[in-house]
Amino acid sequence: MEQQKKIKIFERELIEDQFNRINQTDNTTVIITPKYNTTNKTELKIGVLLPFSQKNDNLTAKIVWAGSSAIRMAVNDINQQQMIPGAYITLIEKDSFPDTTLNQMSVTNAVYSSVTLLQQGVVGIIGDISSSWTSLSALISSTLQVPQCSFTANAVALSDKTQYKYFFRTIPTQVIIADAMLEFASKEGWKKLGILYTDDPLGQQFYQRAIIQAGTMDIHITQYQSIPTNSDQQHDGLNSALKNLTDSGARIIMVVANPTSKIMIRANQLGLVNENYVWLLMGDAEEDLKTQVDVFNTNHTPAIDYASAFQGLFMFDNWLGLYGYPPFESFLDQWAKLNPQMYPFAGYRNISYYEGLAYSCMMVMAKGYGKLIEDSSNQTGQLLKLASGELGDELLPPAFNINYVGPEGPMTYDSNGDLTTGNYLVYNLQHGNKVVVGQSTGGILNITSAPLFYDGSYNAPLDSPPSVALNPELGSPISNVILTLSFCGILFSFFCFLLVLIYRKHEVFKVSSPLFCCLELIGFILTYGSVITMIGIPTTASCIITPVTFSLGFLLVIGNMIAKNYRIYRIFNNIFITRSIITDAHLIRSVVAIVGIDMIILIIGLIVARPLPTRFDVSFSTHYWKCATEDKGKKMVFLVLSTSYAACLLLFATFLAYKTRFAGKQYNRYSECKQMGLSVYNILFSALVGFAVIVNPLADFYTKYYIIVISILWATTFSLLILFFPKVQAFYQYKLKERRQRRQLEEKSFGHQQNSLFSFLQSDQQSQPVISELLNLDQILHSDEPILSENNSRRKPSAVSTTTTTTGDGCQLIEVHEGEMPIRKVFRYFPFLSQWEMHHIMVFPWLGYFSHFSKDAKKGTVVSYYQVTVYSAKLEDYVLKIHGQGWYDIYIQLPTLNSLNTWQQCFNQKKPDARPYFTTE
Repeated sequence: MEQQKKIKIFERELIEDQFNRINQTDNTTVIITPKYNTTNKTELKIGVLLPFSQKNDNLTAKIVWAGSSAIRMAVNDINQQQMIPGAYITLIEKDSFPDTTLNQMSVTNAVYSSVTLLQQGVVGIIGDISSSWTSLSALISSTLQVPQCSFTANAVALSDKTQYKYFFRTIPTQVIIADAMLEFASKEGWKKLGILYTDDPLGQQFYQRAIIQAGTMDIHITQYQSIPTNSDQQHDGLNSALKNLTDSGARIIMVVANPTSKIMIRANQLGLVNENYVWLLMGDAEEDLKTQVDVFNTNHTPAIDYASAFQGLFMFDNWLGLYGYPPFESFLDQWAKLNPQMYPFAGYRNISYYEGLAYSCMMVMAKGYGKLIEDSSNQTGQLLKLASGELGDELLPPAFNINYVGPEGPMTYDSNGDLTTGNYLVYNLQHGNKVVVGQSTGGILNITSAPLFYDGSYNAPLDSPPSVALNPELGSPISNVILTLSFCGILFSFFCFLLVLIYRKHEVFKVSSPLFCCLELIGFILTYGSVITMIGIPTTASCIITPVTFSLGFLLVIGNMIAKNYRIYRIFNNIFITRSIITDAHLIRSVVAIVGIDMIILIIGLIVARPLPTRFDVSFSTHYWKCATEDKGKKMVFLVLSTSYAACLLLFATFLAYKTRFAGKQYNRYSECKQMGLSVYNILFSALVGFAVIVNPLADFYTKYYIIVISILWATTFSLLILFFPKVQAFYQYKLKERRQRRQLEEKSFGHQQNSLFSFLQSDQQSQPVISELLNLDQILHSDEPILSENNSRRKPSAVSTTTTTTGDGCQLIEVHEGEMPIRKVFRYFPFLSQWEMHHIMVFPWLGYFSHFSKDAKKGTVVSYYQVTVYSAKLEDYVLKIHGQGWYDIYIQLPTLNSLNTWQQCFNQKKPDARPYFTTE
């Protein structure tokens, strides 16, 4: 067999390549060109900048020569498959570390190597090994607009596109290990994590990426804490950082800090490595941790048992040997066929370190160039521009984002030229040994075996201390108080309800309308029930029941008061109305209308924006539950509608309560007005307090919950007692009086006429009539007696008197009309708050003014006017409007339509043509 020719490059002996010519032109340069015919093809020179002559570090030498072999294998594939139309690749290998000394001269020589390589017309560079050497060459290549790819430099500083504009790499940065850690945490069911990082570019970028990625995975970073890079400050800074992390409630902690081993030993000393905590470390720290534990045990007691002390530790490290991954297996098949004497470290079905990444570097660069040429309308011109280095910004990292999938997975880049995914192994320390429990390829993590935790079990610990719900549970002191008050209110309401139902024809309840009492009591019971449903953690059912019962209870209470007060207001403000009784039918119609509108809004809102129990975390140890909807917009619409409607009802009820506040003093049938007024005022006050707390963004759960509950209980209890306790008391006193009277009748031979405590409810037997109710039209117009006597117990009828008298000497007196009737003086632009009062009026139509005065107040007023019109001619609502000359108008009520027309004629009567004059004697 013919012996192959041997060659020597960079002092390493190789046999001649069957596909390429290898020629070392000087001590630092080797040119590799293909042997096949390249006629009519354009040469593209690719530089390989690596420390070929470095001999002090066997690991570095292995990475360099194995990487260069993979690049040569890629070039063979590119040239043979014509991946770049009309071109072929020539490799120019340049030694970036010709000196063995690590001094300024060495750095100078490395820079010189980069410059001389670029001067040879390369259109791309692959290299260097270390991040520091790579930064030097990448700075120069970016300045000259030449793309550079590295398969080993993973420093985050190289992501700075302001300096390294044309740099990209096939090795993932350490920053995206955060993705693998977060995915592992998600698979274990952890939603809360902490981060401990060194205050350097890597640590800062890591925690920033972790925060962003966690947000997309529904994971919350509870605390991120840095430790100083200065070793003198690191001890105190580490203690403080660990304390802050654990105080925040973080139980799952990601460590991106150096030195990792010393950090874990310190955490062990502080008692933070136990069954409650899980530590996720960046990088494989097993060997270093063992070494540091041995050092610690030599100088400290008690000693640390490595196997037990750090069981359950997890480490995430780069995964280069993707055995079983189809593209990687294909690469191995091809790699194993190479002659190791021709391609150092090849020829075996395994790799040492970064061979797959070096191969991908060359392939990504070639495919990027090929796509640029194929996409061009003038491919020949584009190829010549590429070869001469004229493409410039067209060769930025996005040009190489071509969806290439190599032996090390997808090569997908971000805007910085960094890979978006990486390949990682998840190691788990089990009984002192490192065991692979997971593999992440292309951003997808697979758990290959069950992780073992510190306590020796396979059950993942909680990601935070057990959280306590702030919602008061049944059996707690505060819930017992709420239940006691609510049940007492419900029992009293049931008692009153039964009392009213049984004795509905009794004077005490009949005067207040039994239906009104029953509806009010049902409303109180429902309101108390809504407070009970607010105890404990809400359920799907309680999220519906609570708003329905509260709204229905509130509407029954306030709606009945509005219906009754409005009817009283109408009666009290129209003295001539004939229907002075509030009928059950009127009450039912009013309440149904008031309740129905809000119930329609509420039910539609609950269907469209259905509330569900939702947990809100206050801190790592506390949370609360409340009913919330996912669609905040729809919820807000119906909440505003319902709240606005309730507010309008409450304000209207307050207005009616104010207007009828004196009704009970003059008319005994309406003596309940004062009680209803106080109840409405109290409900308004409680509602304002509760609303202020609800809309306050600074109020915490306890403040909102207890203020709302207290407001509801106070408003409900106050209204219940002020409306029904006097009735129960009066009923009880009435029964006692009946019993005493019955006893007296039994003791005496003749009885006396029984007088009820509530005499205003019975007919007065005296001959002199006494007014105790509003008078109707017949009472006013058909009374022969003066309606308003000296004791002010009756009113005079409305009357019209016209007097025209001629004296003996021919003088004519001015015509005057007078009468007594309800009058209301209103401000023209806000006529809502004035009251009706009974006044005596005297009209001087020819002079255009009239006077009115109240006998109770003993004072009067003269008003000039210019016109009188009919304001209302409805049945039982006959009102004239007197248009004043100033800011005020006057309204007067009349008993009949005839009276309305007569008084309008009197007011509008004009002076006769014959000039009259007014005389006094």
